[in-house]
Amino acid sequence: MKKFIAITLLSAVSSMSMAATISLPDYLVFTSIDGQPTERSSTIDIKQGQHLVELRFFEVFTAGADDTNFVKSDSLYWSLNLTNDEDIQVSTKDILSAKNAKSFISSPVITLNSASMSNETVTLVNHEELMAIIMKQHRKMMSH
Repeated sequence: MKKFIAITLLSAVSSMSMAATISLPDYLVFTSIDGQPTERSSTIDIKQGQHLVELRFFEVFTAGADDTNFVKSDSLYWSLNLTNDEDIQVSTKDILSAKNAKSFISSPVITLNSASMSNETVTLVNHEELMAIIMKQHRKMMSH
């Protein structure tokens, strides 16, 4: 009986750890994974497989006591095929001003680093671009 409990406990612990942890810079937050809303956080645990990750950019820039500029993006999407359970650190070029933030939002590129990836770049897409990709794939499937 003790052996059965130990094996069951070991199985439960190993199945709980079968997820990757993805960490974003503070100005990016997860808003949904595969269409399911998430807590707006810069860190998430996610299981292996194909995922559609929705992110948003939020940051406040101040140029003086009375000059505050709040910059936020619409949804940005990332098609992620996660094959390893590992910590993934997401970064961007330095975003130190509202101008840098707006440049990032208009051309959002992130960089991924983990045990198996080194400076892998990924271009995020907006909703309109995502719909165009889906329609292109749909047309391709329908023509076969």
